[in-house]
Amino acid sequence: MNAKTLISSFCILLALCLAIYFYAEWQKAQFDAALPVPPAADEQPGGHGKPDGDWKPAADDAHDDTGDLIPSVDWQQHIELPELVKPGNLDELDADDPIAKAWAKLDDIADNRFAWGGTADPRTPGLIQQLMPPPDMIEGEAHAEEIYSLLDPLADLRDPRSIETLIAYQCGGNIMSGNVERALIAMGPPVVPYLIPYLDDMGEGEEDPSPQFPDNLGSRGMSVAANVLSHIGAQHRAELDGIVEYILLPKLEALQANNKIMYPIAMGIKEAVARLKR
Repeated sequence: MNAKTLISSFCILLALCLAIYFYAEWQKAQFDAALPVPPAADEQPGGHGKPDGDWKPAADDAHDDTGDLIPSVDWQQHIELPELVKPGNLDELDADDPIAKAWAKLDDIADNRFAWGGTADPRTPGLIQQLMPPPDMIEGEAHAEEIYSLLDPLADLRDPRSIETLIAYQCGGNIMSGNVERALIAMGPPVVPYLIPYLDDMGEGEEDPSPQFPDNLGSRGMSVAANVLSHIGAQHRAELDGIVEYILLPKLEALQANNKIMYPIAMGIKEAVARLKR
C-alpha cells in the first residue's frame, strides 16, 4: 500500500468520524426542538405551576377520566396546513369538501382522544411528571435504565393522556423503546394528530448538500411518524374518515418523491406508502 493510498484511507476515516459526530449533534438538536412546550402556569388545566416553571399535577388529576394532561400541544401550530385550512377555524370549512372533511376529522380526534378506548390510569400523572421534560442527554447506563423504568410502564398503561410524552421520547432524541412504538400504534387514532407534524420535519440538512451526502434531509421523528401512522392508518382506515386518503398518503407520497431524504428514512417511507395502499 503506497503513501497516497494511506493518506486517502486516513481522509476517508476522518470524514466518517466527523460525519458520525455531526450526525449525533444533529440528533440532539432535533430532540431539543421536538420537546413540547408547557403552557404558562395560569393556562395549565387541573395542575399547579411551581416557582421554577415546572408543572405539578393536581391531586385529583390522577382520577380525571376525560381531561388531557400536560404536556399538551396544539397540533395545528406544528404542521404545514394546506391553504384551504385556516388555523383555528376548521369549523368554517366546507363540509362537502373531502379534504376539508379529513382535516376537520383530525381536529375532532384531537379533541376526543378517549373515543377510541383507553382509560385514565391513576399512575399516569406521576409517570409523566417524572419523565417530562426529556433529558438533554443520557448520563450513563444507570440513567438510561431509570428512564426506561418509567417510560415502558407508562407505555404499558395505554393511557391516551400519555401520547405527547411518549412521542416526545420516541421522536425526539437519545433514547427509544420498541414498547413505546407498539403502544402508540395500539392507541390508534388519538395518536394521529400529534404525529402528523413530524412528517414535515426535514431536520437540519443543507438545502444544497455536498456531492458526498446528497440525501441529507429527514429526521428520526419523520421515520417514527411514517411507520406508526401507516400502521394506524391501515388498521383504522374507515374510522379515520378520509385522513388516510387526503392527508397521510399525499404527505408520504410527497416525501417518497423527494430524493434528498436520507436513504434509511426513505426506505421506511416507501414501506409506509405500500402499507397504506394494500
